Amino acid sequence: MDSITKFLHSIAYKFPKGYPDMKDPKDVLMLENELVKIGINEVKLSTANLQKPFPSRHELSGKYEDRGQRFLEKLKSGEEFELTTGESIILDPEKSKEAIESLQNQDYSIFAGGKKVLFDKDGNSYSLSNFEKTKEFGSGSGMGGGSKNTDIQESSQSIVNAITYEIIKGEISPEDITPENIETAYQLCDISSTLEDCKEFILSQTSWLDTFIASANILYSNYKNPNFQQHRGSDFVKGIYDAFKEAKKTQNLSFQSDKWNPADIWMVDKSILNMSFPTEIGELNSTLANLYADNKLLGVSLKKTSKSANISVYNIDEQDAKGYKYEGSDSRETNNNTVIVYDDGKITFRTFNFATNFAGEIAGKTASHGKIGHGAINDIFKLNNVPLLPSAKEVQDKIKSKDPKFIEEFTQNYSQIVKPTTQGEMEVLIEEKDLNWLVSKYLSTLVANIIENEPPPTQNEIISDIIRYASSVTKFSSVFIKIS
Repeated sequence: MDSITKFLHSIAYKFPKGYPDMKDPKDVLMLENELVKIGINEVKLSTANLQKPFPSRHELSGKYEDRGQRFLEKLKSGEEFELTTGESIILDPEKSKEAIESLQNQDYSIFAGGKKVLFDKDGNSYSLSNFEKTKEFGSGSGMGGGSKNTDIQESSQSIVNAITYEIIKGEISPEDITPENIETAYQLCDISSTLEDCKEFILSQTSWLDTFIASANILYSNYKNPNFQQHRGSDFVKGIYDAFKEAKKTQNLSFQSDKWNPADIWMVDKSILNMSFPTEIGELNSTLANLYADNKLLGVSLKKTSKSANISVYNIDEQDAKGYKYEGSDSRETNNNTVIVYDDGKITFRTFNFATNFAGEIAGKTASHGKIGHGAINDIFKLNNVPLLPSAKEVQDKIKSKDPKFIEEFTQNYSQIVKPTTQGEMEVLIEEKDLNWLVSKYLSTLVANIIENEPPPTQNEIISDIIRYASSVTKFSSVFIKIS
């Protein structure tokens, strides 16, 4: 049952006929009022949605030029999209190459007329209108949002895990996913969605059944513990993340919780349900690592799979985080960015909004790793005991006031990273270029300058930490399992 049908069922009793008669003005008015109450307007994506920037109040404001660029990032990095049917899919970048090229050029006309230019890994094609306009793409707090669907999907996985661990006590097949087993397993879990929502999703969204079963089976085959309880959004899980928030304040870090641990569900040995967690980052991570090693606490990051699934473990020790090698920088007179080259790709540093939102965009040789923002860059510099970046606002003020010391520093950075330049030539450049170009070029050449002035081991560590950050595998991150 899709979200619109659910909505109509929920209000049917208010209408004399048991449904809104669109020929009856009173029914039409009543329906309009109900729609206004829940804030529903658009439930599907359109080209107009992609062209809009995120408003200032939105959590993604300033991170992308428009919503289409966020759509592009999700497509290229293999993140899940919500469909209007309530399902989630992962698009295939290779099969969707035409759409990617248009998105990169911010040409959204390719989606006009319901053209199906987006493809999943099975070759199924989709038009833009098949995708739900979730909060991420600008919807309000109305029904059908992606966050609710995600909650239900992850809670449903917890239920199927409970069927595996506590009812069947062995690997399962589709025949084990019965209404009775779902109802029993729900009582054994501590999750955030209702039994009704999860039961309906598990039994009706057949495209997810393979994922639920494959994920549960691979977890069971690798981590046997009859005392595991399945958690999603529970008070116990909240306690873990509250401890991280306190540790983050003490360490003065700007890392988001999903970069510390991106687990969607947690498998918890019942013997530790009353446990409290330390609020110092090293102790907290060590505690989680020890509980993982004792097979008593597993954080699991979920992805949609086929009939078979893969499992990987991150952050259990330093050797699990692959290191990278710094190879140099490339910054040219003709643009406002600086590119750091490493042995598996490049990181382009620049502003992503006018004179603000300075960040590094990471592109590996085989996959995009997303972005690392200004605050996280400074976290990593702090971790490696190197100078920190000033804020974009500080740089703006110094440019506007033509601060002599700033001009001298800019000249040094530019000379080292771009080409030899005199202070007089830099003063002319500051007169010629706009504020965005200058802020972006100053900060990006400063990043390169800081890295290049360090010995090779530190250079490599900084680059490795940046990539680890983008992959949730930093020195400050904690152990988790990834199913894919």
